[in-house]
Amino acid sequence: MTQSASFDVVQLANWPATRGLGQDGRARLDDLLGEREGVDLVIDFAGVEAMNISFADEFLGKFLASHDFSTNGTTVKLAGLNADNLYTVVVCVERRGTQVVVVEPDGNLALVGEKMLADTFDKALTLGKFKANDLAVALSLTAQNANNRLKRLAQAGAIRKAQVTGSTRGGREYMYEVLPSEVADPAQLTSA
Repeated sequence: MTQSASFDVVQLANWPATRGLGQDGRARLDDLLGEREGVDLVIDFAGVEAMNISFADEFLGKFLASHDFSTNGTTVKLAGLNADNLYTVVVCVERRGTQVVVVEPDGNLALVGEKMLADTFDKALTLGKFKANDLAVALSLTAQNANNRLKRLAQAGAIRKAQVTGSTRGGREYMYEVLPSEVADPAQLTSA
């Protein structure tokens, strides 16, 4: 069972600009997740006027790089980004070699990071809930290549994977799911 959680970055500052503040925010994010499983985490930047690269790297870059979200079924998406903050996130993600899902102003989801994985994520969006072979066919890839890409997307928290029980294929088989772009009802959220 999944549960939603939200972290409002504006609680740290309207203009977050220090590594110390980023470290504090990252610690709060880690506390919010704790040992919970199946969390759909929304990091909301609404109200944040601008943030610098130092804050973004300490807060978001290190958070994304230090977690394998597939181990506990957590997904992560960023919402409420203005153009300046989106640019800062893009720079941060590129420098860290990570990926992250953003909710665009029109409500659609997009993956910020490596282009190949962004294209794979776009195809996963059209499939919704699927197996690796479904993605392999859709992108004309080998099953192994599709598995490798899906593993990286799940580690980044862009998609959720769940092991299929009773598989007759003789190994582990997973179902993958892309989450909806809507942010859950605030009354149902756990916040930090």
